[in-house]
Amino acid sequence: MKTIMKWIVLIGCCLSLFGVITMADQGVEKEQKVLYLTFDDGPSEYTEALLDLLDAHHMKATFFMLGPEMERNPEVVKRIISEGHAAGVHGISHEKDTFYCGVLGPVKEMEQANETLQAIAGQRTVLARTPYGSRPYLTQKQEEALDDKNYILWDWNIDSRDWSYRNAQRTFSHTVKDLKNMSKEPKVILFHDIKGVLETMKLFISWMEENHYTSEAITPELEPVKLWRKPVK
Repeated sequence: MKTIMKWIVLIGCCLSLFGVITMADQGVEKEQKVLYLTFDDGPSEYTEALLDLLDAHHMKATFFMLGPEMERNPEVVKRIISEGHAAGVHGISHEKDTFYCGVLGPVKEMEQANETLQAIAGQRTVLARTPYGSRPYLTQKQEEALDDKNYILWDWNIDSRDWSYRNAQRTFSHTVKDLKNMSKEPKVILFHDIKGVLETMKLFISWMEENHYTSEAITPELEPVKLWRKPVK
């Protein structure tokens, strides 16, 4: 009888432990941390493979797109939207002296890019990112002109520096380092839709999943992240 009781107690302890482990596993799933992957300058010849990767890992991103690139890749633009990613505009020229020329320079380029988006996808967007970010080149009057057209400007607080490194491993390492040092929310990471983006994202998404991160698309309701430098008057 004593032997039977010992087995009953042992089985009960095992079941209790299993229950604790199961609840802990479920807790990990519920505690996924959110960050925002953003990609500038596309869509490009690399975007389709990038979308495949994001889809395979159930992650969403935000694409700040240039007008001419949207015209070259209209089906990719449609796919970005149909798969639940956020579409933002990034202007036309991506040339500092052209984009930031005059009070209305930035808003004219954003409106032109938005017209292209409307023609391709049947919708506009209020999400916008200026070339090189809103600081230091964007003046207060230029920003006011964008605001008058209801544009919501988004910068970033983590720069992958993929545009500088042009190397997947170095970009990945730098991004992880900056992410670990970033305490502010939301965490918005700048990537570019350029050669090497797929290799970088394979490394980074694997790291994200190992560290219980997911990515969501930016929405107009979120408080935008802005660069801190003083604007040009």
